[in-house]
Amino acid sequence: MAHIEPVNFEPTKAQKPVSVKPRSLVLKLTIFFLLPILIFIIWFLFSSKSVRISTVPVDANVTIHTLLKLTLAERYLVREDNYDIEINAEGFQSVEETMHVGEKQNQEFTYVMLPLPGHLKVGVADVDQAKVFIDGVEQGNAPITLESLGAGVHRIKIEAERYFPYAEDIEIEGKDKTQELNIELVPAWATVEFVSNPEEAEILVNDESIANTPASIELIEGKHVVRIKKSGFKDWQKNITVVASEDIAFNEIQLKQADATLFVESIPAAANVTVDGNYVGKTPLETAISPGETSSIRLYKQGFIASTRSIKVDAGQSKKLNITMSSELVDVMFNLKPADAKVYINNKRVALSGTTISLPTTQQNITVRKEGYVDYSTTITPISGIAQNINVTLKSLQQQKRENIKPVITSKAGQQLKLFYPYAFTMGASRREPGRRSNETEQNIELKRAFYLGIHEVTNDEFRLFKNAHDSGSLQGKSLNNIKQPVANISWNDAAMYCNWLSQQESLIPFYKISNNKVSGIESGSSGYRLPTEAEWAWAARAVSKTKLLKFPWGDKMPPAKKSGNYADSNTIGFLGKTIANYNDGFAVAAPIGSFAPNQKGLYDMGGNIAEWVHDYYAVKASSNKKHIDPLGPARGEFHVVRGASWTHGTITELRLSFRDYTDKPREDVGFRIARYLE
Repeated sequence: MAHIEPVNFEPTKAQKPVSVKPRSLVLKLTIFFLLPILIFIIWFLFSSKSVRISTVPVDANVTIHTLLKLTLAERYLVREDNYDIEINAEGFQSVEETMHVGEKQNQEFTYVMLPLPGHLKVGVADVDQAKVFIDGVEQGNAPITLESLGAGVHRIKIEAERYFPYAEDIEIEGKDKTQELNIELVPAWATVEFVSNPEEAEILVNDESIANTPASIELIEGKHVVRIKKSGFKDWQKNITVVASEDIAFNEIQLKQADATLFVESIPAAANVTVDGNYVGKTPLETAISPGETSSIRLYKQGFIASTRSIKVDAGQSKKLNITMSSELVDVMFNLKPADAKVYINNKRVALSGTTISLPTTQQNITVRKEGYVDYSTTITPISGIAQNINVTLKSLQQQKRENIKPVITSKAGQQLKLFYPYAFTMGASRREPGRRSNETEQNIELKRAFYLGIHEVTNDEFRLFKNAHDSGSLQGKSLNNIKQPVANISWNDAAMYCNWLSQQESLIPFYKISNNKVSGIESGSSGYRLPTEAEWAWAARAVSKTKLLKFPWGDKMPPAKKSGNYADSNTIGFLGKTIANYNDGFAVAAPIGSFAPNQKGLYDMGGNIAEWVHDYYAVKASSNKKHIDPLGPARGEFHVVRGASWTHGTITELRLSFRDYTDKPREDVGFRIARYLE
């Protein structure tokens, strides 16, 4: 164990003061001033971003307008901020932009400089007035310097008269440099030499006077007609083909002495001319004839009498011949109905001599007209020696109108309607007729207005174009809703509204006036769709001729023949009261339209299938000899008339075509067909 011994304490001796030397003071001052700078530099280095600026071209001078930046090789150290930079390079447009330095440590910016426009000096050797085009735009005539062309490819074209055009794509370097283009245009002509005997003959190229022989002419490449002429000599003519730079020489052109010359004119002009039987052209003309000999000159023209002259002309001499030709006339007979119709020839009114007129043997435009009739027009060319008759029977305007009327039309819903021109008949039944009811009084009817009537009853699918949710119902599990079954269970108002809807589809004036969705009146002059009147329905169902009316749809006696129509038959015994004994039409309820043969008018199901709403309000009139013209029935009433038997009817009363029913409610056996007036 170590032993520690105490010692006596002795205070230290006082030391001499330390003196500060000048070199130590300088160091402190240096540290005092440099330390903040060093701290600032360290702060800048750690807070700045490394930015690399790439340029095209690569040797561009880049200036960042800030004092606080440090350039290290290809990079700049700058703090996060926006800086204005300027980039310059010889031959390029300066770039002045704002560079945004973001928060990323390393960032790179690329700037592509646009070269300055270039210039093109264009020269064309030995050609004046050569037009220079750049990119399709005319710049002027060469020589020319085209200033400020954008760097890149440009289309240059040079044109000059009588030279082939020059065109090529040229690369403009730009950078304010001037390039040169010197070209030689290729001539588009050749020299053609003409020497004639005798000389001083006129040279005409394509009928243009150019020079007198002898001469060398520069002609553009292509085909030309050359004529050499001299008074007293026959023309020399040749078709030549010139190829550029390939010269041609015609050094031995021998002109022959001219024939005698004859100038021929005529009234009318354009008459055909022959000389000694040879065709030479149409008047007026100049032609050569044999000198010193008598020539036969003949003129002929359609519609005129041919003229012949004899004439003699000495060599080298000329004469003029003027001939007035006489019209060649042919008598044309007109047989006109009506006889007082007016005749126009070439739009001019002419008076007939009796029934005949003399016309030239040229084309004649003939019109025959009379007020109230359709004009008749034709074109004829009378021929000499041949009799010609014009037989015209004018159509009245009414007749033409009827001829233009369609016998069958189709509605927008697809229904076909047949046109009828009705006549007078007796509607109703004699009191002695078995099964007659008291409301079937006989009425004298005269139908003057032509009308169209639907060939078929309106079907479910046709009605659903108007009301798509309509349900015709069913009976005893038998559907009445099939698309080709006739629509049923509709009110009279529904049927009338359907007619108006159909009129609107064809821009026709609706026949029925509507107020609060109810029929409130009619437009009797409308040719829009409607329900047939009771008289129209009865005529279409019963009239065989003006003297014969049908009693039943199939004839005049019971029972109906097989497949006569869809009535209450053996299929309905279980749910209908009275049926036709021993009759089976194959359908328990309504049949598809057209399932049975049409009647004498070509209309289907006028008896059977479904009964039909007609236009008239129901009323009972006493028998009368009074004539009813196009009756529309009472103006008001509680019920509407229903005509025709249906698939529910089987008694002699109901099956007759004169049977009249009425109701104000929809029924499963009542539908309708459409009608409309012709006009």
